[in-house]
Amino acid sequence: MAATELTLKEALRLALEQPPHWLHEADATLRAAEWVALSLEDLRAGDILILTQAECTPQVLQEAQRKNAALVLVLGAVKDIPLDHSIPLAYTEEKTDKRTLQKRLLAVLINARSATIERGAHIHAQLAQLEAEGRGLEGLVQAMAEMTARGVILQDKRGGILAHHPSTTLAAIWQDILLQFSELRPLPEAFLDRKRVGSHPTIHCQELGGGLGCLIAPVVVGEVARGYLSLVGVQGEFDSLDYLVVEQGGLVLAIEMARNKAIRETEKRLKGDLLNALLQEILTPRDARLWIQAMGLNPQQPHVALRFMWDTPAAPSRRRLETIINGEIAQRGLRAIVHPMGSEVICFCPLESETARPQEAIALASAILRQAQREYPQAVVRCGIGTAALEVGEWRVSFSRAGQALDMARRLNEKSPLYYPDLSVYRLLLQLEHSPELMAFQEEILGNLLATENPQEFINTLEAFFAHNGNLSQTAEALYIHRNTLVYRLERIAAITGIDLDKPQNRLAVQLALHIYRMTRPLEER
Repeated sequence: MAATELTLKEALRLALEQPPHWLHEADATLRAAEWVALSLEDLRAGDILILTQAECTPQVLQEAQRKNAALVLVLGAVKDIPLDHSIPLAYTEEKTDKRTLQKRLLAVLINARSATIERGAHIHAQLAQLEAEGRGLEGLVQAMAEMTARGVILQDKRGGILAHHPSTTLAAIWQDILLQFSELRPLPEAFLDRKRVGSHPTIHCQELGGGLGCLIAPVVVGEVARGYLSLVGVQGEFDSLDYLVVEQGGLVLAIEMARNKAIRETEKRLKGDLLNALLQEILTPRDARLWIQAMGLNPQQPHVALRFMWDTPAAPSRRRLETIINGEIAQRGLRAIVHPMGSEVICFCPLESETARPQEAIALASAILRQAQREYPQAVVRCGIGTAALEVGEWRVSFSRAGQALDMARRLNEKSPLYYPDLSVYRLLLQLEHSPELMAFQEEILGNLLATENPQEFINTLEAFFAHNGNLSQTAEALYIHRNTLVYRLERIAAITGIDLDKPQNRLAVQLALHIYRMTRPLEER
């Protein structure tokens, strides 16, 4: 970049550690000066003049304007200066001296390319130091916001916001901007292939509407985009410093995200080992409590088991399901155990209290199923939820019951999470599943009906009839048939089965037989 390509504003932002405060802004089209003066005596037309707070008086500013100074830069906050002049005026609160600042500005003006490279290395060093100090993603994002006076947003690969920090000018509308990033704003088309953009990372300028725009770059780990870094500001005002911060910030954030991922993987392995030990009952209660505490979990807190699995031919990988589950858990800030086991992904979710129904776990499971449906519309995820384990010794029971609920979710083609107590009579039927008496009972009640030419129509009619507590009008409406048609069907069912549905004990018998039929019919027919 040649010196003549820089504007005064860009030159100043590259030379200063923090963005300057403008009292009278420089024309964005005004080219940078060629020299930096430290006194009025040395000032020539087109120069930048550096003053201390004490030197910045109305008389000095009038003389600087008379000599056609390109810019007056003051070291320290300037108050109560009459602005009856047109000279560009800014101040910086950096703790430095006039001569040091003169050298930095001259370096930018004389060799902009070299100064830009040097500033980029300096930005990288600053951010790397913060990363080494353990400031985390929030600390790094805040530092970038302070360097650029722009809003900064870091998203994960799915668009979830990991960290953010507003600029002063955007603070009032920051929540609206975050909403736009999390729900409405699509990524640039070039970023849709994470592997491709990871091997050829670029910075894109994207319009947000309302006069705003953003610079967005992928955060690349292992040649794959693991997240996205965005600087938000007024569209058309992004400069060399902004590009440097996005470029160098993305590199340091990649290191932090890779480190966080390694820590998470280690924690997941340890939690998986803990879960296996608990389910196999190879730990004493005391050892189990100590291990749980070491993992940052509370052994006194109730937990409940959730078991997930794909239930679709040619389903996505178990790893993808695990990623969805971990993403929803992270959004809720939960300290849950997630562990793959066979074709399933197991989750032990902490509960806030000993409630009769674990609503937070059911809400988590529902969110996971919705997200899986959004990402993989052709695939189906089933979920079973066990009962709350009030102590470590009950985790195995919760796990087992979640497995039974998951099994029934598959058999019943249940699209929502299935909570074990909601199995109702199926809990009893599962215990008798392999008894010859169970199938004999179903055959006795429904055998003749199932042997007809169109048995499913009769089965659907009976299920709707019982679902609406025998109300004929509601049943007919649910089946989209006339009430007289429904009465005819029920008469046909009674004739085929020889069962009088007006008798309560007969209704109970038919309902039980329908439950057995739903539970035991082959999966491909469900």
